[in-house]
Amino acid sequence: MAGLRLLHTADVHLGAPFGFLGRRGREHREQLKATFSRVIDLAITSQVDALLIAGDLFHSPYPQPGLVGEVVYQLRRLDSEGIWTLIVPGTHDRMLPGGVYEGGDFSSLARLHVFRDGEMAPFSVGGLDLDVYGMAVNGEGRDVLSGFRAGDAARWRVGLLHASFVLPGKVERDEMLVSAGSVGGCNLHYLALGHWHSQGDYSQGNTAAFYSGPPEPLEMGRGEEGSVLLVELEEGSAAAVKPIPVGRRRMCRLELDAGRIGGPAELYAYLRRMSDRDLALEVRLEGLWGEEWVACEWDMLEEELTPLFFHLRMECSPAGLAAHDLEAYAEKSVIGRFIRIAREEMAGKEGEELHIAEEALRLGLSHLTGRP
Repeated sequence: MAGLRLLHTADVHLGAPFGFLGRRGREHREQLKATFSRVIDLAITSQVDALLIAGDLFHSPYPQPGLVGEVVYQLRRLDSEGIWTLIVPGTHDRMLPGGVYEGGDFSSLARLHVFRDGEMAPFSVGGLDLDVYGMAVNGEGRDVLSGFRAGDAARWRVGLLHASFVLPGKVERDEMLVSAGSVGGCNLHYLALGHWHSQGDYSQGNTAAFYSGPPEPLEMGRGEEGSVLLVELEEGSAAAVKPIPVGRRRMCRLELDAGRIGGPAELYAYLRRMSDRDLALEVRLEGLWGEEWVACEWDMLEEELTPLFFHLRMECSPAGLAAHDLEAYAEKSVIGRFIRIAREEMAGKEGEELHIAEEALRLGLSHLTGRP
C-alpha cells in the first residue's frame, strides 16, 4: 500500500515589520511572501498529499487584505492540484473576533481546513485514510496532550500544534505545552509542531515529533537557513523526515574578542571575508582597549562594510578599555573620574541599557582623549 507524504512548515509570520532591519525591513517582509510561494512550489513538485502549517502563518490576527489575498491565491494552487492544506492558528494569528480565520476568505478552497476550536479535534481527510488532530492556541498554559490518545479508525494519524515542549528547568510555562510523556502516549504517527523558531527533533516512543522552524529567518541567530520538513510515512517503518532549505537569507549575531582580532584593519578584513548580500549581520566587539581602537572611526568603518551585506549593525563594548585606563589615569583626573562614574553606571544595567552605557563610555573617552 502507498504511504503518505507531507510538507510541514510553521512560523511564516507574513506581514512581520522587521523594525530591527531598518530600511531593509520592508524588503525582508516581501521576501517572506516570495519564500511562501516557494514552499507551495515545493509541495506541488514533491507531490505531497498535504501541507501542514503549525501556527503563525500571519504575524497578526488582522493582516492586510492584500496579504490574505496572496495567501489564498497560493493555497488555491495546492487546491487545484488535489493537495490539502491544514492550519492551526498560533499565538500571533490567534482566533479572535473578526480575525483572519473567522472570515470567508478561505471558504472557496475545498481542500483547506483550519482548526478553530480550543480542544484537540480530529479532521478526516477524504481519500487519504488520514485523521489530522489539531487545536487553536487557547492560552490555558497546560499540557494539551495530557490524557489525549488518537483513535485507531484511520490508517494514518497526524497531529498539528503550536506549542512549547516542556524541558524541565528550562521551559515549563507557555500558553500551550506538550511534554515527553504526553507525546510518547498520543498514538500519532507524526506531530507537526510550531512556535519555536528553530528546527528540532522531539520524537518520543513511536511518535515522530518535530519543529520545522520558519521557512525564512525571523531574528538574529546563528545564521541558519530557513527550511521546511518533508515527511514520508510508510507502514511498518519509522517516519522519514527530511529538511529542505527554502529560505533566501540568513541572520547571524557574532560576538568577537578585539584582543584576538587585532585592530580595526584586521576587523575589516575579517568581516570583508564574510560579505554576503543575503546575510543580515550583527557584530558585538568586546575587550576594546588601546589607542588604535579608541581612534577607530567606527561610522566610516561601518559605512564601508554595510553595502557588502543585506544588513549590518556593529556594537562595541569598551569594557576592556575601561579596565585598562582605570589604572592608567589618576582617580582625581577628569578622565579617571569619568571612567569610574561610567563603570558604576554600567554595573547596574543589562541588555540594551548596558549597550547604551558602554557606547556612552566609548564616546566620552574618545572626546576626552582628543581622538575622534
